[in-house]
Amino acid sequence: MAEHAQLFGLFHSFETAFRSTVAVTLERHYDHQRWWRKIYDELRKGSKARSVKKIGNVPIPSDAADSLGEIIYAIDGDRFQRNLVGGFVNGFQFVEACDLSHIARLIEDHWSIFSTRFVRGPNRLSLDHFKRKFKTVRDARNDVYHHKSIARMTDVVFNAEDLLDYLDFSLDFVCTKIGEATPTNLRFAVAVEVRHRPW
Repeated sequence: MAEHAQLFGLFHSFETAFRSTVAVTLERHYDHQRWWRKIYDELRKGSKARSVKKIGNVPIPSDAADSLGEIIYAIDGDRFQRNLVGGFVNGFQFVEACDLSHIARLIEDHWSIFSTRFVRGPNRLSLDHFKRKFKTVRDARNDVYHHKSIARMTDVVFNAEDLLDYLDFSLDFVCTKIGEATPTNLRFAVAVEVRHRPW
């Protein structure tokens, strides 16, 4: 439990940084605050997502359009029964409703745009390496959030720190600040008794 608690700051940082990066990057690329909206509108009319060829004046690849369509269905339901996406007014709201796997997919389907972020000196991170690193962190995050132990903590920290460094985000700095924080202790009303089997 203590190890899982230690990783919370890492996962929170990772998710927040990548969700924000996707929201801002796609809004700039498509020059549209609601860059998913055209696909959403076409799906509501009964059309296929890949029928959308442009967002505003910017072409969108068919695979990216398909992915956005599937993500919209994942958020709203296959009959739009949750009715959430139509109310989103910016990319931050959209990506907040996405699973972490959706965030990875949006990056992968727009790799020509995002790849410029993953350059360090003369070295450029390949899409395959990005996928492997992101999946390592995502799988560990899912394991921890489902209370499973993880045996690959060193790999998780290494891959999260490496990917975040490409986004100019220091995981060391943030986790150190979290460790230095002194939040108010939780208060409990029930006194500890022998029947609780304390040790």
